[in-house]
Amino acid sequence: MRKTFKGYTLVEVIVTVAIFALLVTPIVLLIQQSLKVNMSAKTNLEIAEVINQAVETLVYQNVYGTGSMNINGYTVNYDIDDSFKTGTIQNIENSQIDFRMFLDSAGKLTIEDLTTHTPYERNISSSSYDKLKIEIRYDGVGKKATYTFILNNATIATFISGGAANPAKLGAEFVSDTSSHYLHVIIDGVYDLSNKLTTTMFNLWLTNVNNNIKIIATTPFIVYDNSPRQAILTGEEKVRRVCLKVYDPKGQFVKDYTTYYSYRVK
Repeated sequence: MRKTFKGYTLVEVIVTVAIFALLVTPIVLLIQQSLKVNMSAKTNLEIAEVINQAVETLVYQNVYGTGSMNINGYTVNYDIDDSFKTGTIQNIENSQIDFRMFLDSAGKLTIEDLTTHTPYERNISSSSYDKLKIEIRYDGVGKKATYTFILNNATIATFISGGAANPAKLGAEFVSDTSSHYLHVIIDGVYDLSNKLTTTMFNLWLTNVNNNIKIIATTPFIVYDNSPRQAILTGEEKVRRVCLKVYDPKGQFVKDYTTYYSYRVK
């Protein structure tokens, strides 16, 4: 006699449970995997924020040597080589700039090509940081610089400055009239026509720039903050190398990070 359970045979019950298990297990695995992905993304964002804060602190406080700091529970060990390289400054006389940027109180960003006096205008956010990337390609033979401006991943302007008779200045001025609009200005450095990074430096002169505007150098360059452009400059500047090692709140190593900069406030 076959044993039954509420009208179902034992074989039918076993088969039904097995099918249910096959259906449920993948769902559980997917949920677990989703949780792992979400936690990983959250951790990566935390680590990125820790690195950003560490670099910002080291740059603006002019720190050098070795040391350690605690940021949001993460331990960041740093090692700063104060004379990693030297870079050359092309033009150190007064008014040596190729373009001017102005951010007004309404959040309108104007980029002016000083060769043609052509303005390029865009509105900047008052709630989150917009990202303005400036790409620089320099023709050392023709003495021309090509500037490309990319706002939030969209190119908004490209122009050429200089020439053999009147070389590009490789300098710019940023003037701000607002503290309630937010902008990251990212400069990769000066590259040659074959897209190789050079040791030629780009000079960015800042006026009335507050914490709502952050200048980010992914490769070496110099910032002169609120100083007259006739300030005494040297023909070479040291480039620092910043090496970070990040450890999570449990003391586990999570990331290496290296960046370079040369920063001086007059």
